[in-house]
Amino acid sequence: MKITTAANLDKKQELLFLGLFEEDKDNYKSLSEELAKELSEAQDRKAFSKKFGETYSTKVEGLPYKKVVLLGLGAKKEMNVEKLRQALGKIAMAAKGTLYTSISTNVVEKVRVLGHFNPEMLGRATAEGLMLANYDFIKYLAKDKQEKNKPLESVSVQWADSSVSFTAGITSGKIIAETTNFIRDLVNEPANVVNSEYLEKVAKRIAGEYHNVKLKVLDKSELQKEGMGALLGVNAGSKSPPKLLLLEYHGSKNGKYTALVGKGITFDSGGYNLKPTRYIEDMKTDMAGAAAVMGTIKIAAELKLKKNLVAAMPLCENMVDANAQRPGDIVKAYNGKTIEIGNTDAEGRLVLCDALAYTEKNYAPEVMIDLATLTGACVVALGYYAAGAVSKDEELLQKLKIAGVSSGDKVWPLPFYDEYQDWMDGTITDLNNNSQKGKGYEAGSITAAVFLSKFVEKAKWAHIDIAGSAYWMVDGAYLVKGATGSGVRLLSYYLLDNQEKE
Repeated sequence: MKITTAANLDKKQELLFLGLFEEDKDNYKSLSEELAKELSEAQDRKAFSKKFGETYSTKVEGLPYKKVVLLGLGAKKEMNVEKLRQALGKIAMAAKGTLYTSISTNVVEKVRVLGHFNPEMLGRATAEGLMLANYDFIKYLAKDKQEKNKPLESVSVQWADSSVSFTAGITSGKIIAETTNFIRDLVNEPANVVNSEYLEKVAKRIAGEYHNVKLKVLDKSELQKEGMGALLGVNAGSKSPPKLLLLEYHGSKNGKYTALVGKGITFDSGGYNLKPTRYIEDMKTDMAGAAAVMGTIKIAAELKLKKNLVAAMPLCENMVDANAQRPGDIVKAYNGKTIEIGNTDAEGRLVLCDALAYTEKNYAPEVMIDLATLTGACVVALGYYAAGAVSKDEELLQKLKIAGVSSGDKVWPLPFYDEYQDWMDGTITDLNNNSQKGKGYEAGSITAAVFLSKFVEKAKWAHIDIAGSAYWMVDGAYLVKGATGSGVRLLSYYLLDNQEKE
């Protein structure tokens, strides 16, 4: 998508989208008296109001556009950067449902003149709202159906200000949105396409694009040599080889790392604790955490962030055959802790624990953040619109929460009280991967984080559970049903806000 700016509305575009705040009274009479009259009549008969997100479309004689669409922006005092992102998403979604591929809009200019928003943040949100909403995963549709889902090609954004920070924001927003959409493609792909070897090839391509990105791969023999019994146990029933990918980005002279660890289960059957129908069908998405941290490295390289990063991606499948791990089996993790398998479907924490311990020992990161589609309990607690966040470091939690609000890729803290800390202790082993308290399912998102915390000793650590936010079952304002790229924008905004000072 090509995004341009112009001081005035662009008359060469096919569609015109005009914003209206509830306080606006003239209904664009200066642009067209015919339009103003029609809008007043539409409001009188309650066919259109200025409530946020409502639309009204018409054809106006005397204007050069094939259609004019009015978008309600709600009350001025309620406008914020995320609402702008949503408004532009609604515009893109409305436009791509037509045969037209170019639009002009004044919505961003309407928000600019309110006077209390950072121009760069407005630019970033503009690109993200438009480009994220313009996404569809249609590669497996017949050609005629693909034609009906034609995306927007160009958008002219009215911006009557000389500030270069707005266009800088559009540039960074495009990079973030393009990579998020790339990651959405990876997560939407079926598991018979995306396996550990496929993701390794993608990581190699990223490493090959940038001089300061390097890839290290630990294959099965190296994982055995390193003693990663938890990761190897999960993969025991699969034909696909297990791997640990370590994608490094060097953007700072400071030798300290921030580590991003992403769960990469390319398909999760549940193992012998088999997932039932209505839960197993979407388990191709269980690698969304690994995809997100991989995408974040790509964004860091594109934006030239002043930060040293390593993305650790433990990759495997959780399948069932004669070699598969059983409930009651015991494995030894990289850090020497023994784990009894209480449930083979609690596999994400097993691959993550080895990756966390290995990454901390070999990179000594100051900060370590893991992302994982980890627990159904998090979906029950928070639904689709926020990921769960757990950490003992309140400063890190606050920074992630701020990044979530700014990016629209929200997180919500869950409690991590002392009372929970022994809930994953084993009886005949150091740990059990299923809680041994109560009935075993209480506070499932929190107890999963308790398990992971046993494999981090020194780093400031946070766990982000994206089980609900990674794959939506409903359409949003700028994210269609399916993979969302959850975590990519969150981490990117967090890193942008916390670069090294050199």
